[in-house]
Amino acid sequence: MVNVLKSGKGLVLILVALIFISLIVFMGDNKEVEEPRDTTNGTVNVSPTTSPVPARSSSPVKTKTYTELVAEFNGRRIQFDINCQAIPNYVTFKEGTQVMFDNRSGEQRFITIGGVSYSFPGYGYKILTMSADKLPATVLLSCGSAINVGQILIQN
Repeated sequence: MVNVLKSGKGLVLILVALIFISLIVFMGDNKEVEEPRDTTNGTVNVSPTTSPVPARSSSPVKTKTYTELVAEFNGRRIQFDINCQAIPNYVTFKEGTQVMFDNRSGEQRFITIGGVSYSFPGYGYKILTMSADKLPATVLLSCGSAINVGQILIQN
């Protein structure tokens, strides 16, 4: 055994064995994630609000600051923290309610709301209108690889 280790072939064999064992261990961690089941009673329509392009005028268009939006959407804002957790994680809104979805991480996030994936830049937000074909409806929230981190119940 000592002669094999000294020859260099033994070191290569040990190195190959360690690489092989490492691959088996890391491959075992890649388990398939089960997709969440649709728990809605119909189609959930989550649409971003868009403001019409203002007509040209001599007065500048005033946009709201982040602080003003936070105040305006008090009670209608869902934050996603640095760990992709929704805060609050369970809320109820009436159909047609505008909700502010807020990425509080400096990293870009892909947040799925009712089965639709949205790209959020670091510290970015989107304002979406909640609606569904059949009410009540449950909208599931996912953030990156964190599945079902929150729920929205849409009611009449």
